[in-house]
Amino acid sequence: MTRQKVFLFLALIGVSLVIAGCTSFDSMNSEIVPPTLIEKTSLPQPPAQLANRDFYLRMELLVGKDGSVRHVTLTRSTGDAEWDSAAVQQMMRWKFSPALLNGKPIQMRIMQTAKVVSSQPEMMDLSEIVVATSAQADSACALLKKGASFDSTAALYRLSVPTMPSGRIGQVDIHRFPNEVQDELRGLKRGTYTYALPLGSYFVIFKRH
Repeated sequence: MTRQKVFLFLALIGVSLVIAGCTSFDSMNSEIVPPTLIEKTSLPQPPAQLANRDFYLRMELLVGKDGSVRHVTLTRSTGDAEWDSAAVQQMMRWKFSPALLNGKPIQMRIMQTAKVVSSQPEMMDLSEIVVATSAQADSACALLKKGASFDSTAALYRLSVPTMPSGRIGQVDIHRFPNEVQDELRGLKRGTYTYALPLGSYFVIFKRH
């Protein structure tokens, strides 16, 4: 019998943002874009007392300028310290598009409530092209439409977002991506690619093999 993987989906409740560090800014005249979760890893199997049902966690994450998770604190424990510690280690592997202050990446602390739900893995063999701007996305799509290979186009834009992979990523569980990306991938036929999908502050084109 296939074991279920556990994924944590961020609920739109109890969310607050705090700029971390010594950054100074004028809150009345500044534009702040919060970090957006763009890729997550599965959590461990839930503790026995929480098995076979959804449950909630309260957490605080420190997201760095590069979108990596620098620190995680569970502000509401499940009551199982071993599971909490293992879950925190998985959350440290998540990727965000970084918070922006007037267009520049900043470190930001996120405090929010999250819902844990169980889901069967849904594997696909994928390649991706990740770019930083809509103009680059339009350019990459234009090259593909003209007949450029997906791999060569991915190589051309590989340094557009150095913190994100570009090219063949292999067999992945599509639950790692946001729900709207999952929906597009489910409708994708083998050998075809998506349009440029918004992924946080980035854009990504997926090809299914």
